[in-house]
Amino acid sequence: MEKEIYMRIKEIRKQKGMTLKDLSEKTNLSISFLSQMERGKSAITMVSLKKIADVMELPMKELFSEPDVKEEFVRNSRAHLLLGMQRNYEEFSVLSGRFEGRKLDGFHLKMVPHFVDMEETSHEGEELFLVLKGRATAIVDGIEYTANEGETIHFPSTRPHKIVNNEDTELEMFSVIIPSIF
Repeated sequence: MEKEIYMRIKEIRKQKGMTLKDLSEKTNLSISFLSQMERGKSAITMVSLKKIADVMELPMKELFSEPDVKEEFVRNSRAHLLLGMQRNYEEFSVLSGRFEGRKLDGFHLKMVPHFVDMEETSHEGEELFLVLKGRATAIVDGIEYTANEGETIHFPSTRPHKIVNNEDTELEMFSVIIPSIF
């Protein structure tokens, strides 16, 4: 799936008559990074992907769209891993079904111990995280909120935020994000 996303970005960029330099200047991502990403040689974060989608004036989910995909109500999280695309998580699985008019996305996420180098972001909507294993720290508007196993963190995603793992153990979470991005 990741390779198709990267190829789709390149295709749309060219359709819009944009050079890598144009895209670089508008997203503040380096030309070499963008070039490597388009060739599938470099992973990208959701924050960087959002910057690209915004510059191309597209909803982010358009970068993930697959033509003629049938409705899907039951999904296997292992079959929808995005290992190469999301640097912030050791595993990033899309759990959401596929159907017209879907409003939310569900994810299964795993983060390695002591992962704090996540990009801060903000966007329309809300985010909810249920900690399945470990302890999550959400930094929202510069304030740290901690949730232990079995607890949730829920906040408006319009506020600057990021999730980090300050602990010695792997962090595993279930997340719901509104509006849908995939």
